Amino acid sequence: MTPRLRFPADIGLDRFIEEYWQRKPLLLRKAIDPAQLQFEADELAGMACEEGIESRLIRQLGDTDWQLQHGPLDEAVFATLPDSHWTLLVQDVDKHVPEVADLLDAVDFLPDWRIDDIMISYATDRGGVGPHTDNYDVFLIQAQGQRRWRISERDHQDADLLPDCPLRVLREFHSSEDWVLEPGDVLYLPPRVGHWGTAVGECMTWSIGMRGPSSHELAQAWIAHRAESEPAGYFQDQLHADRAIGCAITDNEFAAAAELVRSTLPQADRTFRHWFGCHVTEPKPDLEILPPEHTIDAATLRRALADGETLRRHPWARFARIELDADTLALCSQGECHELPRAQAPLLDLVSAQRRIDPQRIEALTGQPGLFDWLALLFNRGLLQFDD
Repeated sequence: MTPRLRFPADIGLDRFIEEYWQRKPLLLRKAIDPAQLQFEADELAGMACEEGIESRLIRQLGDTDWQLQHGPLDEAVFATLPDSHWTLLVQDVDKHVPEVADLLDAVDFLPDWRIDDIMISYATDRGGVGPHTDNYDVFLIQAQGQRRWRISERDHQDADLLPDCPLRVLREFHSSEDWVLEPGDVLYLPPRVGHWGTAVGECMTWSIGMRGPSSHELAQAWIAHRAESEPAGYFQDQLHADRAIGCAITDNEFAAAAELVRSTLPQADRTFRHWFGCHVTEPKPDLEILPPEHTIDAATLRRALADGETLRRHPWARFARIELDADTLALCSQGECHELPRAQAPLLDLVSAQRRIDPQRIEALTGQPGLFDWLALLFNRGLLQFDD
């Protein structure tokens, strides 16, 4: 089992959350055993050549000259690359390699629905993607070799980007911190903090990236949902007999228009909770889980587990556990909510705690009504599978 991320003696998890999370960077030396970060560069290159896997090849040709190539890549391209100044990045490696997904248990203090993916990058000497900012939290985990990270806590805006560049590279970068990471070191960065990673020789970095919708994205998605599921309200005129003739919009009409917009805003009620749980677990277009070819009933699943089969979460599944109302809980995944009465909360906890389901925990819940029906439901939806 992957151990939890190791914090320094003077910075425990509580202090990290209170002082650093989404506030300021933190370098964690020897936070992960490098033996758990084994991945071959050739395997990463092979993934970049596959359809349905998001990848990028980035080359720096000069101080302000960058070249970006999206995958799938042709194998022959790797034979033409120079010895330095290029990097290969592959997204969602955890969705395709279960051993990589196991690393997510090291950050089990994070909500599962907030985790986007594990990206792995391989870089030759001085390779990188240039100085930039991201709109999400990220843990940068040094797996092999060394990488130099320079940090800038200035407020960077879109106007600071290089013009006509295929990457979001900052035109100027003034470092406030300068660190070289060794295998097992982890650098946490909150959103919008400028950073610039450069390989020192060949290196490989794993990145755990978070997802979090912006206010505009969330509002747009909610209004689209409302438009599909509920009848619209319409503006009602605020006419009076003594209204002045002309085309002016009155204060009352401004207020009525504002109230009409406010009426579309959500309350944190059952409807919004259900929608939000579905929305934040929606899969990426190429990562939708299909039901298995052969379904299974509760009795058959129980026998399989008794015969030594074990269950694990599908590597593409993102889980969110929500309370719909006083009597009902739900497990949200793949844009769907699977409801349970509150009395069956242990069944929800069983599958949401970790990616591999501990057989001893299943055995301890054997007397819980509906246990194997619940597991069969999730198995037949494709969210659980046998751990092969």
